[in-house]
Amino acid sequence: MHSLSFTPASLRNALSGAAAAASLLLAALPAAAADFSFSGQIRFHNDVVQIDFSLAAPATNVRIWTDSWLGGLNFDPAAALWRASGSDFGLLAEVDDDDTVAPGQGFYDTGFVLPTLAAGQYRISLVAAFNGANGSLLSQGFRYDSQSPILLTEWNQPSYDPNANNQKGGFWRLNLTGVTQASVVPEPASGVMTLLGLGLLAAIATRRRA
Repeated sequence: MHSLSFTPASLRNALSGAAAAASLLLAALPAAAADFSFSGQIRFHNDVVQIDFSLAAPATNVRIWTDSWLGGLNFDPAAALWRASGSDFGLLAEVDDDDTVAPGQGFYDTGFVLPTLAAGQYRISLVAAFNGANGSLLSQGFRYDSQSPILLTEWNQPSYDPNANNQKGGFWRLNLTGVTQASVVPEPASGVMTLLGLGLLAAIATRRRA
């Protein structure tokens, strides 16, 4: 299982191009279609989970879905499907509720059934409904990016039941079937720390050689 907390808009946009370029390396790896499942926790109403996947060849019956709403124990998810376009990602589809994709989904779960999908690199963004996309490019961000983060435990999601005080949990799970490769996009903060760590190791090695 993999987890991902929220990604601030400024850092997410700054590293989006680097993440897209890195994901292109997946195309060079020959592999058969497979199934994947990722899960984790979000804390705030404007958190964005991002998962990359690739298709080495045109595919049929690709399915992507959540099964984590759990009758209102967790937040109501919405998802968007993006395709790599240069150093950015272009929006293909955005779905709030669809519980018909696979068994085990709840009423407010979401997903896609894609009868045909071209080979290439793709990204799924998973948000709390409805933190929708601002535009047709991922770099344009999401509706709640400019808002101060609100803890899910203190936020009344638009679809919540006021009589049940529900949808306060941050657990998410996303499943994919029929894709070649898939992975969670690292948090920008994690990426920055990795780069800093590599830079520190390089500096130490240089000093030792000197």
